[in-house]
Amino acid sequence: MRYFYAMARKNGIGISSATFDELAEEYRRQWRVKLLAADVEGRIRRGEAACECGRSASCALSRAHAIAESLRWGEPTVMYCPRKRLIWAVPLMHNARLLGGLLASAPERHIFATAGGPPRLSLRRAGEDLLQRARHLNVTNAALLNEHRQHQIRERRRAEAIHFAKHAEATNVRAMYLAEEPALLAAIRRDDRGEARAILNRLLAAIHYQAGRRIEVVKSYFLELIVMMARSAVEAGGDAEELLGPKFDAMASLSAITSERQLAAWLHTTLERVMDTIHLQRQPPTEHVIAEALRYMADHLAEPISREDVADAAGLSPSHFSRQFTAHIGRTFTDMLNQMRIDKATGLLVRTDRPLVLIAMDCGFSDQSYFTKVFRRYARTTPGQYRLRHQ
Repeated sequence: MRYFYAMARKNGIGISSATFDELAEEYRRQWRVKLLAADVEGRIRRGEAACECGRSASCALSRAHAIAESLRWGEPTVMYCPRKRLIWAVPLMHNARLLGGLLASAPERHIFATAGGPPRLSLRRAGEDLLQRARHLNVTNAALLNEHRQHQIRERRRAEAIHFAKHAEATNVRAMYLAEEPALLAAIRRDDRGEARAILNRLLAAIHYQAGRRIEVVKSYFLELIVMMARSAVEAGGDAEELLGPKFDAMASLSAITSERQLAAWLHTTLERVMDTIHLQRQPPTEHVIAEALRYMADHLAEPISREDVADAAGLSPSHFSRQFTAHIGRTFTDMLNQMRIDKATGLLVRTDRPLVLIAMDCGFSDQSYFTKVFRRYARTTPGQYRLRHQ
């Protein structure tokens, strides 16, 4: 291993020629694409480009950007090449030092099928496979990438909370809570404390955004939040005496808090108390099951999920799920899934400069023409016109 790293540093790219050749052949057999290794400036150091643009400065810049983004996001990153190819990359590293990246590419026409059919090549799976191979060969820093990925997830959730707060009434913490309540109770009921804390953190970010640093205002929000959380927990099967009786001293302890850090700790401690009082063995009401289904759909919009996938996540049979979903939401599963995907697309069109083909892929559409057709049906305009109108 010491010899390997010495050679890697000498070569300046983080992977030896023999190791790369073996990896490239395995990856080609699996995905029918060429693999190359480039340095941090995007210059090809191992392998050959899959097209004539291999030595162009613009394509080198795209490769360098893809490598840098894969490190920043902690996962395989897909970029759009100037020659109408999609490239994906994972970083080559020695400890915390970025040496370059492993990259593959494919023409746009080979990735997206026609007439809304399944994609010919799943970029998500191909990218994950490349990352797994890099981890196995120990040519990337898996721990650091995971740390970056978790950081980006936290930042995304914080940004979503702030975005929600910007569009809410200035003092309407009740509306924020009610929007998150079904998913919070579903997490509490299945004893998923990590997810419950994540939801609570989104509420915290939104409350702090609205109240600024006025701690007394924040405390009043928290008090209302705890009262509503306790009420919901009682309805879900919690012990009312434990939650609202004289032994529940959370309300009294709130008055002594003087810092935001103490407030956050107080709220999470109170959440643990609420969760401890829930009778988890009760069958969750249908609305909580539907909330779990909506949460799964939101988390997997970029994937080719089916009604059966979501029904399985909700713990229902597909036919029973369809009936319950339509009864409670007032829309079919397919209609709601399309709406959620278009809602995500509108946000990406306004907030980013990503090409339409990548936005289509990010939102679960395997074909850009089909994406445009569905977008027009729900937004009454094309993606390009929507971007021009709202940016």
